[in-house]
Amino acid sequence: MTTSIRSGSAAADRQEPRAMRTREKVLGAVRAALTEVPLDELTVAEICRRAGIHRVTFYGHWSDVRAAADDAFAEELDRLAAVDEAFVAAATDPVALASRYEQQLAEQLRGIHEQRAAWSALLESPSFARRVLERLEARVQLAVDAFVALGVPVPGAANGIAAAHLAGGVVAASARWARGGDDDVEAAAAAIVAQVPAWWPGAHPPRG
Repeated sequence: MTTSIRSGSAAADRQEPRAMRTREKVLGAVRAALTEVPLDELTVAEICRRAGIHRVTFYGHWSDVRAAADDAFAEELDRLAAVDEAFVAAATDPVALASRYEQQLAEQLRGIHEQRAAWSALLESPSFARRVLERLEARVQLAVDAFVALGVPVPGAANGIAAAHLAGGVVAASARWARGGDDDVEAAAAAIVAQVPAWWPGAHPPRG
C-alpha cells in the first residue's frame, strides 16, 4: 500500500506555494477528522469537505485516506520530536541537553495521547511504523552527534547503531503505550527514559 506522496509531477508540484498550502490544509483536516472519526471510517469525501477541496485535488497527492493519514501523522511526529536547533547548537552541558530531549519525549507522548486511537491504528501498519522509525532515528542521530561534539563517548555513534537502537526502543515503547489504557504521560515518559543506554548523559547518576 502506498504511504507517501506520489512521485513525478505531483511531487514537483508540492514545491509550488499554492500546492503546499493545499497540502497542509488537507493534512490538517485529516488530523482534525481523526479526533472524531476512526481511521477505518474516515472517507476521502469527508476529508475534502473539511479541507474545502475537490476529490481530484486529493487524488493528485494521495492514493487513499490511509496514505494521507500516514503523511499527516509522520509529519506530526517530526513536529513533536523536534528540539530547537539553536538550543542544540548552543549546548555546553550534555546532561542539560539530554534533559531537553527527555522533555521533548514527554511532548511526543502528549501528542500521541491526544489522538491515541489514530496513532494506535496507524502504528499497526509495518510500513508506517518503519517510516516513523526512520524519522525518529534521524532525530536521534542529531542528538548523538551533539553529544559526541560535547565529548560524550557514544559507542556506535558513527555508523548509526546508537541512534537506531535508541530510536527503535522509543518507537516500540510508544506504540505499546498508545495501545494501552494508561493516561499518565509523565510516568510513561519516565519509564521510557529509564531504559536509555549507559552512554546517555545523566542516565546513571552516582548513588550516594
